Amino acid sequence: MIVMLSERFRPKNWDDFVGQPVIDEIREACGNPWLFDGCGERWLFESDGIAGCGKTSAAFVAARALGCSDFAIERIDSRACTVADLRELATSMRFYGFGGNARKCYIIDEIQHLNKDCLRMLLGLLENLPSHVIVIGTTTSTTWADDVDGLYSRWRRFRFRKPAAPEVADLLERIAREVSLTIPAGFRFISYVQGKCGPELSGNNIRDCIDQLPDALRRYKGCGIRAA
Repeated sequence: MIVMLSERFRPKNWDDFVGQPVIDEIREACGNPWLFDGCGERWLFESDGIAGCGKTSAAFVAARALGCSDFAIERIDSRACTVADLRELATSMRFYGFGGNARKCYIIDEIQHLNKDCLRMLLGLLENLPSHVIVIGTTTSTTWADDVDGLYSRWRRFRFRKPAAPEVADLLERIAREVSLTIPAGFRFISYVQGKCGPELSGNNIRDCIDQLPDALRRYKGCGIRAA
């Protein structure tokens, strides 16, 4: 089984995130004493068309910070989710998780792919969350719930931004050195991040920048990527 480089360096704690001021907001929210006071929590990690910026990783870190064990965190693929799946979810939410506070977290990845029937069902779930449950949605869309009245208002929303190129470049250089990749003379990480080597590069999509870095270093011929 091949493990992508980005999976190896997926953020596992708050300090691992790069170029996202919203992480400080999420970390602070995790420490609020009034959380789970009589009702469940509904958080939305959103970005306007920006992928690979840490939303799903932040959801897992937040769930653990809120006291959920790994066995009490469930990731849901919205592309394959049906109304029947959400009905089963409503049942499983009634049971407590593992650990001292018995909390459970459901991470709905790329929530914009849920169909309209599922969105209506989701609205009902969010209105009746058990007090030990947190639902975290991630999305690259800011219009995904426009057709279901009241759905947006159910969430506490956190906006992820396009990370700054210099911060991503510093991360890539640290990764390259840690895994002993050969860095050719003249290679500029910031130029690579900015996508000056060709259309196949992904700008400030951190995940793709990490995964494509070994090939970019290997192909570098001293031209095409220039210092910014």
